[in-house]
Amino acid sequence: MLNRRNLRIKAMQTLFAWQQLRNSDQQIAWEQFQTLLKEAPDSVPEPAKLERPFKSMLIQSDRQSLNDLPPDIMKSANEMIADYQIRMDNDLANLRLQMLKEVEGINQLFLWILGLFVALADFEKLVISRKKPLSNGKPQTVLGHLHSIELIRKATKSLNLPSWEVHQDRLSQWYKDIKNASGSGETSEKPTSLEDEVNKLRSIFKTILWKSDSFQNFFEEHDRGWVENKDIIKSLVNKTLRSITEEGLVLAPLSYQWEEDKQFFMQIFDATLKGEAWTENLIAERAKNWEMDRIAQVDMILLKMAITEMINFPSIPVKVTINEYIELSKKYSTPKSKKFINGILDVLADHLTEKGTIKKSGRGLIDNK
Repeated sequence: MLNRRNLRIKAMQTLFAWQQLRNSDQQIAWEQFQTLLKEAPDSVPEPAKLERPFKSMLIQSDRQSLNDLPPDIMKSANEMIADYQIRMDNDLANLRLQMLKEVEGINQLFLWILGLFVALADFEKLVISRKKPLSNGKPQTVLGHLHSIELIRKATKSLNLPSWEVHQDRLSQWYKDIKNASGSGETSEKPTSLEDEVNKLRSIFKTILWKSDSFQNFFEEHDRGWVENKDIIKSLVNKTLRSITEEGLVLAPLSYQWEEDKQFFMQIFDATLKGEAWTENLIAERAKNWEMDRIAQVDMILLKMAITEMINFPSIPVKVTINEYIELSKKYSTPKSKKFINGILDVLADHLTEKGTIKKSGRGLIDNK
């Protein structure tokens, strides 16, 4: 199921995307400004000397940096900066909305995969209907006789899920894989308990579908976050299948406390952006042996997020926050990132706690340093 680490990952990835987008748009604005400078009088400084002040204006709206420019050039520069800010505000709003949609879309993807069992059973009926009847009139079935699939059909019928009908080639391939793994098949009259059926569906999902390269490739094409999402989806499917009884089934929730998790998710993203200038200066003061532009971009994002979390979430212990971002650095950054992030965060946690900037309450007091 969805947990806080998944949400930290999604926020980190969106912050990284935002940083790349912002850097790209800053470069575009700078190139436009350079073109403008070609028409400026010779008294205007060389473009190389104006790049840092201009980009400072983009980030901090610091108009003082270019006050020596001719009025017409300054007016055009201000117009460029205003356009840039509007574009950035729109892009950020869209990224933030997309980030939330992608997380909430995990649930839709899980339900679609759960509905795959129904689609495969229907595909089997179609295949059988096209074949000549057997002499004994008893077609061999792998899925069509399973009552558990009908329970899934009933639970997902009103959910308005995407249709599997447009993916007949995939259904054919996956059905053949299931049928081949099932040997000679089972007759529709073979008695079976609901528990046996559930175990069979779980086995089909775990050992046939999930291990299929075709299955994994298909969902990688349909979900750009599949690498991070697939373990969540796998657990949701398994949990739902285990819940099947004669009365029906319980669709596993994406999170048992989604509103609280959603608040954490959006707050860690928004607060990291809001305080990034302050956290970056704080990191620079404690990383004097490192050139800031040589620190891995992912490391900087993780450090900013960790500092933001330590300050803004009083019920999360400092040690928990540090350990979480160390784990993310192992997976998403460089081999040396673990040691670097651990060192910086340890020092900053002590410093900010002594200053009273970090204040923990409730459960946070248990492990607070």
